[in-house]
Amino acid sequence: MSAVADDLPWPELGNVSRGATRGNQGQKGVLGPPDRDGRCVLQLRVQPGVLAVKLNRQASEWYRTLDNEVNRALKLTKTYWRKARRRQDYDARADQDHMELHEWLQQLKDKTMSQLELLMQKGDIQGPPYTMPDEIELSFLRKFIERQAAGIPHNPRLRNGTAEPYVMRDHSVDSGSPEPSDQGYTRTSLDNSDPSLISLPRPSGSPSLRNPETLQQEATSSKQALQLTRATLARAQKDTQDAFLRYTACLDTERQARQSVTAAEKRRDDVMAALLALTQSGVYTSSTPSSSTPHSQIG
Repeated sequence: MSAVADDLPWPELGNVSRGATRGNQGQKGVLGPPDRDGRCVLQLRVQPGVLAVKLNRQASEWYRTLDNEVNRALKLTKTYWRKARRRQDYDARADQDHMELHEWLQQLKDKTMSQLELLMQKGDIQGPPYTMPDEIELSFLRKFIERQAAGIPHNPRLRNGTAEPYVMRDHSVDSGSPEPSDQGYTRTSLDNSDPSLISLPRPSGSPSLRNPETLQQEATSSKQALQLTRATLARAQKDTQDAFLRYTACLDTERQARQSVTAAEKRRDDVMAALLALTQSGVYTSSTPSSSTPHSQIG
């Protein structure tokens, strides 16, 4: 069975932004060890056992490959951050490429879990307990797996040889502002209160009427503005995905509550039926001697 469109848009984040982690995820996204058939159980909620799915062998292997790459990218993210903080052996272009790769990998992992929940909601994966049929393939992961096996970069700029000179903001590395701690790779949301969105540079007249220096400055500013808007779009897509996950969690809670109500109603009906049977039996037994006494006296 084919899934949705292959891969994901590449997140050109613009500035170095440590944004690919998702905070405390608990057991969410944790893949268990394989069974004798190569199937692994994937946890889809922070608390273990709340919602889990047993993947088929192929999906188990693909997800583990993706999860390993996400974890490897996180470690490399910390390495780049330390180099940036110490201003030693720091490559801004390589750092930015890695930031984009880390975010892309994490979004692909989030999409995989969302797609599995969607298949569960549609009934393609039956449960609980949910077990993924062998004929279902997470086809949007196929090109990722093929590139990974062949050692081909996932970044389309590096893959197609279209990498451009990268312009970093002056404060991206050398800023004197406080640095985040090693534990502080939390996602920073870009909303309307973000001054970088409010103070985007605006063009001042026709480009043909300005001098080369001004055009160069505006070219740099417009590129940064484009990168910021793309980052905003990526975060908006993530918010939509989070909302979908909350929605499916509410559906799961509703389903469990409905099952509890059904079980409680059945228990009540069973108790009432037993009580009614006991009452009827008691009335019949107690009425039998009293009804026979007058007849024996008359006889």
